[in-house]
Amino acid sequence: MNKIDGLILASGRSKRMGCEDKLKSILDNKTLLDHVISRLSPQVTALFINANPAVCGEQSLPIIADHLEGFQGPLTGLWSALKSDQLSDARYLMIAPCDGPFVPDNLVAELHRAMLADDADIACVRYQSFAQPTFSLWHKRVLPSIEEALLVKKQGGFKLLLNELKTAYVDWPEQPINPFFNINTPEDLAEAERLLR
Repeated sequence: MNKIDGLILASGRSKRMGCEDKLKSILDNKTLLDHVISRLSPQVTALFINANPAVCGEQSLPIIADHLEGFQGPLTGLWSALKSDQLSDARYLMIAPCDGPFVPDNLVAELHRAMLADDADIACVRYQSFAQPTFSLWHKRVLPSIEEALLVKKQGGFKLLLNELKTAYVDWPEQPINPFFNINTPEDLAEAERLLR
């Protein structure tokens, strides 16, 4: 198995969910965070959570807090992880959101294959023709570009970097359940419950 670190992004403000701890929302008798952990953990060498420790609560996995005050977008979580001394010496970092409970069990392998084929900086899923940047694999060599985007250009999202860096896209085949379904609202959570019946 190739050495790849994994990072679950869980620092969002959960405003549309109406709470501060969406990662603890229950789906099929498990928290959203536990769903992502169980699906992503077998695919990576080491797994970390980007979250506010006060919101995250007791966890068996290492927590990496944002290094910037105030939530400035998901790019902050990626940057904070790459700047921390907790990651392994793996060349790659896989990210996935805490509200994406249907992560495919071969996602990391497929993204890694695409990254190696193109010697890409980023490998990103595309589903139904739409890029899904919160489900992506990053070569750790891109840290300087991430710092420039976040600290100089004040970009908190991923789209700028997907355009500026060498990105390999993996067009994911359509499934009965969208594997990249994000749960952002109580209605989304109810829909996910319905899909699992």
